[in-house]
Amino acid sequence: MVELGSLTAFDYLQWLRTGARAADLLNCHPSKISRDARKCQSIFGVSLTKQSAEWRITGDVTLLNAERYVHQRYRWNHDLPLRLDGQHWMRDSYADLPLNGWIKGNLNYLEYEQPRSLLKQHVIDGWLCCAPDHPDDDPELTPITLCSMPCQLTVKKGHPLAELGPSLTLDHVRSYPLLPLPDQSFPVFASLLRSLGLGGQGRAETQSSSVPVEDLLIGIASPLTLGSYGPDYVVLPIQLPIVFGDVLMVPSEFADHPRTRILVRTLMEHLRAITAGMADVVIHEGGSTVARTGSAYVV
Repeated sequence: MVELGSLTAFDYLQWLRTGARAADLLNCHPSKISRDARKCQSIFGVSLTKQSAEWRITGDVTLLNAERYVHQRYRWNHDLPLRLDGQHWMRDSYADLPLNGWIKGNLNYLEYEQPRSLLKQHVIDGWLCCAPDHPDDDPELTPITLCSMPCQLTVKKGHPLAELGPSLTLDHVRSYPLLPLPDQSFPVFASLLRSLGLGGQGRAETQSSSVPVEDLLIGIASPLTLGSYGPDYVVLPIQLPIVFGDVLMVPSEFADHPRTRILVRTLMEHLRAITAGMADVVIHEGGSTVARTGSAYVV
């Protein structure tokens, strides 16, 4: 059995991506992170390799994951700090929120594969992500929906679509390209957009316009992320049949744990404070599940 501190250092390196970041949170020197990472790789017969800025483990991870599971249960049941991470567009909402008993990661994932893998491999203990691309069909993970809100389309002031006002239709929107999404990062959401005829390159309006194409792009936002576009953008007056939601994913074993319930209450209290006055944001008291129904999500 590997020492708790050595495995913690190894986990933090994979989770936080750099030895300096891991050492900062563990209050040690980066050289200790390196030594412990090498020790764990030797004990478990695995290797850490950097792929697209993420540390991936190669080799048989059976023993490593079993040991990680033991350590995870110990953390949950002995009031040791738990580990929380999330997607990059949620950083503004949650980065400054103090969470008793939880350590927050970088909160900057652009895709869902790595954080989901870290949660399933017992490296992290909670993950903030978004519907409709949250995992909702994995018995090992439980989604707890914190809030739901509409999908908004936003454009620069003076955009031709903004000039149409209440006469704007979905067919008008189809004439202009959307800001590109990270490749393969949001397969469910991208599929919903395609089902609405959105997400392509637009039609002749963008090709023949004298305005730069980048000024004609349509952005995707929610009431919580709209501010990141800045004051030069406005929301288009059109409602898409897509519901976004902030979702906390936790291992199913700990879904009813007292520490999970405390975390959910804290997150919801925070959301109530930052969404005051946002009529379109629904806080899900006690948490709920957003169900998938064909071309849209319903609460």
